Amino acid sequence: MKLLWPLILLLVSFPQYGFAIDPGRIQGFFQVNEQAVVLTQAYAHLHDNAEGLLGRPQELRILLVDREVPQEALAGISLLAVEQMAKDGGVQGLLLKLDPNDQKRLEVTPLYSPAEPGQTLMTRTISAIGQKPPIKLKISRQRVSGAVEYFEARQSETGGMPRLAYSLRFSAPLFHEMPVTARLTGQAAKNSPQMRVLLEKVRALEKGDFKSVQRLSTERANRRNRAFLAQTGPEAESLAKQAAAEMKESTKRLQRVVVRGDRAVAIFAGKQWRSFVREGGEWKSDNGAPGYVSR
Repeated sequence: MKLLWPLILLLVSFPQYGFAIDPGRIQGFFQVNEQAVVLTQAYAHLHDNAEGLLGRPQELRILLVDREVPQEALAGISLLAVEQMAKDGGVQGLLLKLDPNDQKRLEVTPLYSPAEPGQTLMTRTISAIGQKPPIKLKISRQRVSGAVEYFEARQSETGGMPRLAYSLRFSAPLFHEMPVTARLTGQAAKNSPQMRVLLEKVRALEKGDFKSVQRLSTERANRRNRAFLAQTGPEAESLAKQAAAEMKESTKRLQRVVVRGDRAVAIFAGKQWRSFVREGGEWKSDNGAPGYVSR
């Protein structure tokens, strides 16, 4: 019994995993244009594509960065939190995406703060055609390890795709998307709290009531909304009404709502979708004001 009690206390200390997770490790070098960046943290995340919105059966995301980030920064369908963090200058490194069963095709997004405000991060696809795969991986239940290498001889272009050079070996803890807790269709989907929030947001946009839009949106969405208002100025109200009309029309083609705990996605015809997050016990829209996000 004297030996059993310390073991029980140890297990209680880590209720989610049983034991502490071995952190990610990186060796090698990484350079964007002429700037070398020391990468210190590695993460892996597997999205099961239960929503059916990704362009592959599953998506493995590998994050190699210069500082710690929350594991949730890789969760979601697209517009990942880590990408916004990079645009805001909060993180630098590489975001890799691929089908875990196909290592011959790799999407690579350099994470850095763009030179121009509002500029999007650029993603390139590297395919292996008659040559070695762009990435080598070993995947287990709790960990992803591997190596990735890429060199470009061309000169960097101002405002264009950055020139990359990297040779990295990594070992990262593997996280998963939250499990699906509800799939709503038909009247249940139309009456869902997510759709009620969306329709209320449509009405607020129709009126140009940005105070209500802010109340109905997540903190992340409100950051995008503020940037939208600052850029558009006097035209914001007319653009909001246009977005409201498009959103209202799309709600007529609702197909299903997929819920994962405190996150949810409403899916419409044509693979249009809107995301929601429960903040402070209330469901809120997680998309910015102007229009839909689709893949």
